[in-house]
Amino acid sequence: MNVTIRFLAKIQFSIVMFLLFSCSSDREKTLPDTFYFPIEAGSVSEFGVERTIYSTTQSPALRQFTTRHTIVDSFSNIDGNPVYKIDYASKVRENEWKQDSASILWRTIDKTCVQENGQTVVKILFPLSEGMVWNGNDYNTLPEAIFRCADKGKPSQIGQVLYPKTVKIIRQDDSTLLSRNKYIEIYAAEIGLISTEKVFVKYCNTPDCVGKGIINSGYKEISVLKTLTKK
Repeated sequence: MNVTIRFLAKIQFSIVMFLLFSCSSDREKTLPDTFYFPIEAGSVSEFGVERTIYSTTQSPALRQFTTRHTIVDSFSNIDGNPVYKIDYASKVRENEWKQDSASILWRTIDKTCVQENGQTVVKILFPLSEGMVWNGNDYNTLPEAIFRCADKGKPSQIGQVLYPKTVKIIRQDDSTLLSRNKYIEIYAAEIGLISTEKVFVKYCNTPDCVGKGIINSGYKEISVLKTLTKK
């Protein structure tokens, strides 16, 4: 009898765990993709940046600094949807910041847009799916820029932090014998942007060095989230 009771108890426990796991899995599946791009007035993100600048006349110059993205406030557009104002600043000295620029971003039912250098860029489309592509310049007059979603829902190790659920937005990733152009952003669920990688370099093109990957000019930049505070 005791054996039977223990057996039934194990069965019941297994059923409960299965149901809990199923509910958890269903919740993961139903989390909206907007979780990768949360927008909240008052939130402040600080990023550690490493930028290497290349020149034909000087050795590569490494610069390290900190930037801050602050969602200051919001207002309603003509459709009644919130538009958020962002201030971008760089740390010049300890506890001293210099504002570099300002921008706005907004989200509709199927996309998130931001103003970059005076142009509207479609940063993310909803719902996201692995491999989907869209024109980031769909709402401006610039040439077509194909953005691509990759590694959706996969974990990412950024520095010392493991983010369990992330998505990679590849804005550009192409190379030739003469140049390398790369622009990738990584977003984490319920956090937002956690890393940006930019590479825009031109290679040596003389007969003695073409194809050897020797950089003549351009820059490489990696930006990693250090802190995130919310109102």
